[in-house]
Amino acid sequence: MNKEAPQEEYIYKYFREKGVREFPVLGIGRQGFRSAVEVLADALVREGKYVQVGARLSGARSYGINIITLRFADISDIPTGFYPIYPDGLLAAHESFLSPDVSWRVTPGVSRSISALGESEGGTLMVCTPKPPESIECPLDFEGTVATVDAEAIFSERVAIQPAPYGITALGLFVRATGLVSLDAVKQSILEFERLRKKVRELNVETAQKAFEETKVLRDVKIKGKFSKDEYKKYEETLKTPAHGVVTTKLLGAAGDEPAYAWREQLPVCDQRKCKCIECLAAYYCPEGAISWKDELYHVDYDFCKGCGTCAQECTEDAVHMEDAEKVLANLGRK
Repeated sequence: MNKEAPQEEYIYKYFREKGVREFPVLGIGRQGFRSAVEVLADALVREGKYVQVGARLSGARSYGINIITLRFADISDIPTGFYPIYPDGLLAAHESFLSPDVSWRVTPGVSRSISALGESEGGTLMVCTPKPPESIECPLDFEGTVATVDAEAIFSERVAIQPAPYGITALGLFVRATGLVSLDAVKQSILEFERLRKKVRELNVETAQKAFEETKVLRDVKIKGKFSKDEYKKYEETLKTPAHGVVTTKLLGAAGDEPAYAWREQLPVCDQRKCKCIECLAAYYCPEGAISWKDELYHVDYDFCKGCGTCAQECTEDAVHMEDAEKVLANLGRK
């Protein structure tokens, strides 16, 4: 926080006096972190809190990092907005998000989350990673609690969807690390999250429970950052996003200059003879909006399909199935 800025100084004092808690959540688009924040907000309301959520969504379709700031308190007058002011902690979907050359290129709000957390005292840094807390590195000096869990692996053990939508699973990490909401309240909110089918809700309850059990927490940690505050600020200046808009990042597997993903192992193919529904559930549930019709035939935009397999699972006629990605693209004359 820039305490020389009068507005930020006022908000800072308001947060401290009124007990407003703030947690930025840095998530990959379309991997369940927006849903996770909605579930967490509902759980907090169940326990008598007032909640405000602000979101900054970046990139094309599922590209880049989305920053969602959760604020809650015992009072209803909570300042709105997504821009972190004085966070009590930060939840990152991937360790690479802590790197300034990644975070700033996606949205300055992400970099702001990191720098603001470095200025707080006794914050909680939560990272979805297989690494233990003592192996986490920070760009700035940090004192407080570090907690980690491999939420992606936990979800992937149960459902073979890649990339795994492990946002709700990561709530087990939040509960264990902060203790600010009960696991029972989170579970109940998951079970009543009607945007997901009952079976999927029950699955997420199981994975959140396991994430809670497997979270490793290290308290009273002191991490020496890679940059001083002045060095970090200067480094940010060299990485600023062009004024015309947010850049599309190649983070986590975007292949070359193409928007397709290099780590896709399979892609959906439709047997047109079986495709006869009036309303296509496969298209409705596609998280990328990659399915359409050309000349009344099922069509997949493979530039944006991430190969998650949702369409194959949802197709009621078994018309859609998954095949080797290289084979599918080769049949189309593509690499």
